[in-house]
Amino acid sequence: MAKTVKPILRLKTSTEDLRLHTPSAWVIDSISKNFTMDRLVAGQTYAMDGQIRSLQLSKGLIKSSVMCTEEKPYRLEIDIPVLTSDEWTKVSQRMAGEARIAARLSAGKIPSNLGTMIEDCGLDAFANKLVVRCACKDRKLCKHAAAALFLTAQRLLATPLLYFELRGTDKDDLLIKLRQARTLEAKGEARAHASVREDEIPNLLPLEDCLEEFWRTPHSLKEVNRAPMPTHLQHTLLRRLGISPMEGKFPMVGLLETIYDDVSRVAREKRRES
Repeated sequence: MAKTVKPILRLKTSTEDLRLHTPSAWVIDSISKNFTMDRLVAGQTYAMDGQIRSLQLSKGLIKSSVMCTEEKPYRLEIDIPVLTSDEWTKVSQRMAGEARIAARLSAGKIPSNLGTMIEDCGLDAFANKLVVRCACKDRKLCKHAAAALFLTAQRLLATPLLYFELRGTDKDDLLIKLRQARTLEAKGEARAHASVREDEIPNLLPLEDCLEEFWRTPHSLKEVNRAPMPTHLQHTLLRRLGISPMEGKFPMVGLLETIYDDVSRVAREKRRES
């Protein structure tokens, strides 16, 4: 009976190309920050030469085995910080103001600015400090770990949504949190439209000082002392409509927001030209 031959795991994508895509770029940044140059180069060479025998990504953990000069591969584990449910809720609240994010997530893509949003919440996009356990017993971060991380970056390039599993969530859960955050934001914006901040009202007399004039109709529009319009808030009508019944199956709201943005931009450009 013929033996099953495992496919060789090999790094085929250049570092420059990996840096162009999220979340692969975050992994490359972490490698650059954590490894000395000699171990980084050696690890990249191992990955390119097909020295990695296995690579598994799961919640908060990367497992791998890497061949070296010994007959048996070195087994290693790399801890990746998992974000709690509350932390992902915080991130989703930061994401709620971006119209295209839900559409990109539904399409299986990760927004290029997600890393910035995560960092805005005081969190790491990937892992600023790595915790590695390797059978080689190297006191510093070893070349075997670097090799595994280079291949991890390539794996995330092919399957970007694995990033969420590494960080302790998944696309569907994040979309739910995002919808909840946008619903709360919409309620808050509705209240903002219904009221005017006191500090925006210019030079109005106290009510008790103008009771005789309170019910008098102004003789002209010039006498109307109205407060300034509230700050413009994006897509208020869409937000007040709440969650689309098609959300999760088809990113209707995200696509409509994109269309509205594009139509508004073209209209402003045409107006400036005329």
